[in-house]
Amino acid sequence: MGKTLIICEKPSSAAKIAAALAKKKPKKQELNGVPYYELELDGKRMFVAPALGHLFTLKNVKPMHDYPVYDVDWVPTYEVNRRAERARAFVEAIRELAKDADEFISATDYDVEGAVIGYNVLRFLCDEKAVSRAKRMKFSALTTSDLRQAYENLLPRLDLELVDSGIARHVLDWYWGMNVSKAMSAAVEAAHKRFAKLSTGRVQTPMLKILVEREREIKAFKPEPFWVVSLLFEIEGREIIAEHATPRFFNKAEAGKVRDSCQGKQARVSAIQTRQYRQPPPAPFDLGVLQSEAYRCFGYTPMRTQQLAQFLYDAALISYPRTSSQKLPPSIGYAEIIERLGKISKQYKKLADSLLELPELSPNEGGKTDPAHPAIYPTGEKPEKLSGPQQKLYDLIVRRYFSVFGKPALKESVRVELDVGGQPFYLRGRRIIDDGWLMYYGPYGATEEITLPLLSEGQVLMPKKLLFDEKETQPPPRYNPASIIKEMEKRNLGTKATRAPILQNVYNRGYIMGNQIRVTELGMGVVDALSEHCPEIISEELTAHFEQEMEAIQQGKRNKDEVIAKARAKLNEILKKFKQHQLEIGKGLGEAFRQTKQKQRVLGTCQKCGGQLKIVVSRRTHKRFAGCSNYSEGCRNSFPLPQFGMIMSMDKTCEQCGTPMIQVNRQGTRPYRMCLDPKCPSKKDWGKKKADVVRAQGEEAS
Repeated sequence: MGKTLIICEKPSSAAKIAAALAKKKPKKQELNGVPYYELELDGKRMFVAPALGHLFTLKNVKPMHDYPVYDVDWVPTYEVNRRAERARAFVEAIRELAKDADEFISATDYDVEGAVIGYNVLRFLCDEKAVSRAKRMKFSALTTSDLRQAYENLLPRLDLELVDSGIARHVLDWYWGMNVSKAMSAAVEAAHKRFAKLSTGRVQTPMLKILVEREREIKAFKPEPFWVVSLLFEIEGREIIAEHATPRFFNKAEAGKVRDSCQGKQARVSAIQTRQYRQPPPAPFDLGVLQSEAYRCFGYTPMRTQQLAQFLYDAALISYPRTSSQKLPPSIGYAEIIERLGKISKQYKKLADSLLELPELSPNEGGKTDPAHPAIYPTGEKPEKLSGPQQKLYDLIVRRYFSVFGKPALKESVRVELDVGGQPFYLRGRRIIDDGWLMYYGPYGATEEITLPLLSEGQVLMPKKLLFDEKETQPPPRYNPASIIKEMEKRNLGTKATRAPILQNVYNRGYIMGNQIRVTELGMGVVDALSEHCPEIISEELTAHFEQEMEAIQQGKRNKDEVIAKARAKLNEILKKFKQHQLEIGKGLGEAFRQTKQKQRVLGTCQKCGGQLKIVVSRRTHKRFAGCSNYSEGCRNSFPLPQFGMIMSMDKTCEQCGTPMIQVNRQGTRPYRMCLDPKCPSKKDWGKKKADVVRAQGEEAS
């Protein structure tokens, strides 16, 4: 009997694939603590073994004493990252299971990263012919039916175009990230004779430049005063504001004339315009729009949304989330999914029954496509137990799926024109006549209605009050995590899967802070130094060019090695110029680094004396704590701090105890927020909350 080895991306997907393919319950076994599954199918012994995400990563062959360095090779992740030691057991287990296998199947996620994960496992841990003999499972959901169909329709070879594109991306990212980061740190050391750990990336720095440009726009903005004339009416017990036809007067005298001509005058209804229009249903979710909606509805960062969506996918509750598609093919079974969703809750049943009564189920699709996966949709599988954030995101995805099949919403807008002493004013109203798809989207599609009282042409109204307000023009808005991700997509920087992690890296490096994103002195210094001497490093055009090249590799139109060679030649040219200006670059970077580090130490104001609470490291214990800057003057106010992770001030105080609020970022876990006072009433349930967070993170990682 032959032996088939199926390689999966992680333990949770291995369990689902084994259960889906087995005709009876698969036999679960362990090797070095690594779970794998054994079953019989089609007269073959099948072993389903998981990886742990990427088991191999790029590493320089020789120490990086100088730059540039291009001699890199793939090595097990545990040789590079101490946190990846668990990967050692997976490497050894797969190598052992592969020894007598005569057939190989890659069943990792069908995307660039999944393709590379499976390819590296096959070429480094299996026999030398494994890559050429391996077949590929392609699926968009981890449901039993999807997985069985993927096995029954095995692709005859690996998705080598995806593999080549992924390898090219990893190599280019390593070349750029490691070499430019080394160059920046070396520049500071040359200029200031001290070490500063700085980092950059092929996509990271052009994105930072966009944020710096907006920061400069805001700082350079000069507010301009303007005046607004409006009228307050009380009609049928309700107060309504009428706006002047000129919304802003930039000349105070002109605004004053309008005010004087309206003072004490009646308003006559001169015209009423009513317009009805239909608002079509939204398109199905792609990852970018899901991230935007989750930020709008729940305040979730794109990174958190991506992690939550991955958990829901691993639980077989939704389809593959890292997709650019806004298309839902009929092959997923629209009605069957809706029917299954209706069995999950009474609320869903009412909506599902309403949709199933329609003569035809036809989704309103968007224009974006993805060759690998459809838009995000719920599979109809019943959730067992979800945390609060997981449940919220799941509900958003379910309701979005329902809503794309709904009919257009019918809305009405009303504009009532008023004549007040010869001056034109108007009242605006809007209401929903027929909910249509809004009924299915529920709270996520809610819009404020402004219902006007019944008025008629020629009717005379008496204003209750004339309003004359002085205001100022506002600077352009700051980017938030969702809007900068959208901007990156618009400019073709990064990919759907990498944009959120790249943004999180920029936060972690101390280049930016806050949800209304502010660029730190260090972030400004990095962009300033590079734009003056090596603008190619922060060039959007160059980054977008190589993104297009890697997409062309994926489509079979470019050769991986040629693209890597071109990128290497370009980076050589850039780094040669960098070395020529190393001292000038280092001076600016070093000063920006110093200023940022000083500011990052300040957590807020001392309640006892008004000094600054700063991060201090004890000379005796080497532990950090928050201490007052007026210690030498007798203030002993201090608070313990978490000993691991990057601590950032949130520029606000706790509503309950009044101490400064901080955010703690730890690699591999979600950031958390807290006040400094360990005895604050807000922390009475902290032990329970912390256990819940740890459990939820464990579920997401499994």
